[in-house]
Amino acid sequence: CGRPRIQPVLDEEDRIYGGREAVPGSWPWHAGIYTNALFPFYICSGVLVSEKHVVTARHCLLKKSPATIRVHLGAHMRDTEDAGEESYLVEEICAHPLYQSPNTNDIAVLTLRERVKFTETILPVCLPQNMAEIVVNSEAYVTGWGRFQNQGRELSPYLKQFRTRIVSNRTCNQFYKGEIPESVICSGHDFGSSCKGDSGGPLMQLSGSAWLLQGIVSGGPSSCGLDDDPLLFTKVSHFMDNFISIYTRAKTRQEKNRVCALF
Repeated sequence: CGRPRIQPVLDEEDRIYGGREAVPGSWPWHAGIYTNALFPFYICSGVLVSEKHVVTARHCLLKKSPATIRVHLGAHMRDTEDAGEESYLVEEICAHPLYQSPNTNDIAVLTLRERVKFTETILPVCLPQNMAEIVVNSEAYVTGWGRFQNQGRELSPYLKQFRTRIVSNRTCNQFYKGEIPESVICSGHDFGSSCKGDSGGPLMQLSGSAWLLQGIVSGGPSSCGLDDDPLLFTKVSHFMDNFISIYTRAKTRQEKNRVCALF
């Protein structure tokens, strides 16, 4: 896991506002969640964590059911099909039962109907150790098709990446009136910012030679890249043993119901 066959280009330019275009295929676990229709409509991002599972934000799936969505893997262009892009139907959605808008327990796992065939542009990311803490001031990467100007509703046509810096929850609470739970990671956006449309996408750090999924884009400032409010991510390590692992290993519906709101 976490080792792309096509290497991403990481450099100083990733600090620019709004990030920049990723090398196609260099973030092979980035998933697009679309409406399951003749003309699919992009809803949110997600991240491939195994051959059957995609992690995303719970708020992306409000009023959705497995039949109404599908997952695209290996995509670079948001609205045109890339060579090597595959689309998968969703069998089941396990949403965190204690989700509270906007950022409490904002996490869900999708089970795909078929096993994913790993390719050069479709591979899973590594998951963190349970309750592992993230280092304040360390740098991390986010990928997404989010809006790339503050004005207008335009989403980016191609997958973008940007670099961001982890800030402490104490600092974060000064912006969000002390309402940031321990299960949320905050990051600053002095270079690049995730905007509307990046929800559910991954916050990643390089650990040795493999990329580790640290967070899921949950929320942030209402205008992108302009105000100082930190970006908010669901902290994946806080949900490993009590949610993700239990669900992905569960054999029976009864076991799943212990940790999921299933639909």
